[in-house]
Amino acid sequence: GRISRPEQTETTQRWKLEFSGESSRLQLHTTMESSRRGSEDPFILEPARPEVVRVYGLPAPTANHYTAAAAVRQKIGALVGRKEPQARDIWDLDHLFGTRADADPRPLPPRLREALTPAVERVLETPFAVFRSQVVPFLTDEHQEIFGTPEAWDRMREGVVDRLTELAP
Repeated sequence: GRISRPEQTETTQRWKLEFSGESSRLQLHTTMESSRRGSEDPFILEPARPEVVRVYGLPAPTANHYTAAAAVRQKIGALVGRKEPQARDIWDLDHLFGTRADADPRPLPPRLREALTPAVERVLETPFAVFRSQVVPFLTDEHQEIFGTPEAWDRMREGVVDRLTELAP
């Protein structure tokens, strides 16, 4: 495979990785990102879920990562903290809420409780065109068929709005 030179900022270091095998024409492109931000959010050390890497014939790597609840808190902050809304934040929240029983971010710190209304507004104002350009090209062909429609995007946004609204005090 190949590894890019790291992209570095004050808060983040990022590498783009490409894995490929001699006996397979399958290539896996991914990004590894390390944050230099201090965080009080909990993280855990565990292997990646086997179903994620099984298709590539790789053993599941072990890494530190944020808990699902911590990831939801970070995504809420990202929704309101970015200059331009990123559809990936909505996609990630939909995925976390839909697949992880432990994705309840409560108790929310005061700054995130105050951010819930602006976060909902950001979700609602992010059009399908943004999702189509920022997320859909990175999905498998199968997932593009399932999730790459305006109707699917509307369902994702509605689900995220419902969950964020439930978190409001």
